Amino acid sequence: MQERVNEKVETLWPYGGFTVRAFERKLGEGKLTLTEQSLLFEATSGDTIGFDLPTLRLVRLKDIHNVEVAYSIQGELRNASLRIVCTFTDGTERDDLPPDNDPYRMSLFRAITGGVVARFLADHASARQEGLTSMKDEKFEARIKDLDKNISLFPDKKQYEADVWWDDDLRKRSLEAAESEPQIWDDQYRDKLFYTGTNPSMTVDNAFEKLDLLQNDWVGGRLTPTQRAKSVAVDYKVDLRQNELGYLGAHGSPSDVWKDRARRVVEFEKGIGVDIMQFL
Repeated sequence: MQERVNEKVETLWPYGGFTVRAFERKLGEGKLTLTEQSLLFEATSGDTIGFDLPTLRLVRLKDIHNVEVAYSIQGELRNASLRIVCTFTDGTERDDLPPDNDPYRMSLFRAITGGVVARFLADHASARQEGLTSMKDEKFEARIKDLDKNISLFPDKKQYEADVWWDDDLRKRSLEAAESEPQIWDDQYRDKLFYTGTNPSMTVDNAFEKLDLLQNDWVGGRLTPTQRAKSVAVDYKVDLRQNELGYLGAHGSPSDVWKDRARRVVEFEKGIGVDIMQFL
């Protein structure tokens, strides 16, 4: 346990209108912040525990919003269990996955799943990741290529809102693209993915499902820092595509909400030293 830290730290959150609060099993409620050398958990009681880069051993996602961190102090291995929830500006909290039409869906997903912890490991390549299995580049690139194809098949606004295909050629190409999805995403029985091309909205929803799968790989420590950055770049493409097609945001908000979110993703990544634009 460290004394209260007086150094200035970079607050990783809030992001997009909410903050992240972490609950540690023994320390209670607190704030998770990031410096160049450590991940800090500052409890409301005043106690602070720091997970320094050399002492980190493993980050493990237990379920949708519970994360375990393994670290060592003077050779002794210790564990901390964090439950991460989102708190909005009106004081409400949420720890469930947001719906498909939520403009903050992916940023919320990162926060809820403990992405703040996984980001620390992903962006510090020298941190140890014992017991974690990395995804081979061939498999990862196949998923990115499939997602790019999925984005190009988004229907126009009229078809999307009516959920009816009027462009037979686009529908045909969407159905053809669907044939390779199960193998690429290890989902032979389509337990995770919908069927691209079945109807217009499902083609769009499938892109979000694939992004969620990539986020799971990231949070689970299976992606390299470069792979993680490429995943965020595709997330950016999805938002821009929805803006270009004029899709409305949550509760009928103007399509500019997607462009604004894409801009904030770029700015946020720059803030932690990652330029996703090079992957576009």
